[in-house]
Amino acid sequence: MNGKPMAIRSRLGTLLASIALAASLAPTVALADPTSPTDVADSKVTITDLVDGDVVSAYQIADADIDATGNLTYKMANNLPADYNEIGKFGAIASDGTTFVQNSEIQKVASAVAKSFSDASVAAKATATAANKSADLTLGSGYYLIRVTSTSGTARVYQNMIIDVSPVVKDGKYEPHADQSLAVKKTDVGLTKTVVNEQDKKTDGYSVGDSVPFTVKTAIPSYPADSKDATFVITDTPTNGLEIDPTSIMINGTPAASGSDYTITAAATGYTITFKKDYVLSRFGLPIVVTYKAKVTSDAFSKAGSVTGNTAKVTFNPNPYTSDTAEPSDKTEVKTYGYVFKKVDPQGQPLPKAVFTLTLANGTVLTSESDQQGYVYFSGLAAGSYTVSETGVPAGYQKAPDQKFELNEGACKGDNPATADVEDNYLVSTVDVMDPIQAALPAAGGPGTLIITAAGVILLAVGGVVLVRTQGKKNAE
Repeated sequence: MNGKPMAIRSRLGTLLASIALAASLAPTVALADPTSPTDVADSKVTITDLVDGDVVSAYQIADADIDATGNLTYKMANNLPADYNEIGKFGAIASDGTTFVQNSEIQKVASAVAKSFSDASVAAKATATAANKSADLTLGSGYYLIRVTSTSGTARVYQNMIIDVSPVVKDGKYEPHADQSLAVKKTDVGLTKTVVNEQDKKTDGYSVGDSVPFTVKTAIPSYPADSKDATFVITDTPTNGLEIDPTSIMINGTPAASGSDYTITAAATGYTITFKKDYVLSRFGLPIVVTYKAKVTSDAFSKAGSVTGNTAKVTFNPNPYTSDTAEPSDKTEVKTYGYVFKKVDPQGQPLPKAVFTLTLANGTVLTSESDQQGYVYFSGLAAGSYTVSETGVPAGYQKAPDQKFELNEGACKGDNPATADVEDNYLVSTVDVMDPIQAALPAAGGPGTLIITAAGVILLAVGGVVLVRTQGKKNAE
């Protein structure tokens, strides 16, 4: 009798060992086991439209479970805001992965939860780093706050999301939530800079002394309520050749002045507008339009490769939970031209010390004196038609006719030979300007002088005789 039980036990042991071996060789299931005997397996959530390197974190709001009687229950997480400490607050606002809607209920709730968790230093249940513009999370059943932090410094601010990974009923029983793919909620932060009107990035319509109008457009980023700094700063810096008029700066049509909403520092060399945190958090999405004028100076386009213009940029926190910043920017260009010609004598030799004058439409009077090589030049001119007059003629020469010329981008490609720098925005005249020699008077004491003097005496004598005779006739009458 003792042999049969032993044989049965031996066969049973062999069977169990085989089962164990088969189990060890079976493929591993990617999803984690349920957290309780009645729970369902975990689900996969994919967050898309990311930048590679961004970090996605999931914080559990509520843990879902199925109790012994088959009912779905939730256990709320600690450190939730008092107004959002029950599951009924979340069911209707879970993310559907659509485009972010400013000031929506989900944004308000997500911001409140994120701030509460941040204040309490709540740890994430899962994290993943974006690759190929997406990140995968494996999450237990329940509700989660999804937070994305940027490591790329791109021009966007990510928004908090709330997702539902609760079990679903299928064929009368609970099963894991289907895999989800959700586009990250975000607001892009950009800036555009234009000159003259809202379409132009460059202009050649302004000369030295002219005031050029500029426009900068951006919008206040939408930061989560628990953002660390909520930075939003606009700066604008001109190059040599432009000087900003601080009194002309306007923000959304109102003269710029430091106050409760922002502070501004401004000078001819640039301005900085720093918006205050409370204002930024309460004005998310508000368009900001900055307009101002800058005067063109004689330093405009001084040599080839130099660009007269200015660069505007907006500084913000792509990761709202750190002080790291990004600075998208935009540039405009104010192009000016020059004109150069050579002043010569009748023999074609350089004629120095001749002064020429050019009067601009804005009333600015430019003068240029021919150098030892005879060169005369004007710079800082807008595209258009001009007339140059000789207003200072060297001794012994006559005034040259006025010079007329036309400047435009196609014609002004040359270098000014009168300077050491290399320029590429000059119209170089191919025709020299000649001053004729002044006709000389006879030398003092020479034969010519005596003849002229004698002729003058004779004329005076004749005039005297005529005058006497005329007077005599009048007396006789």
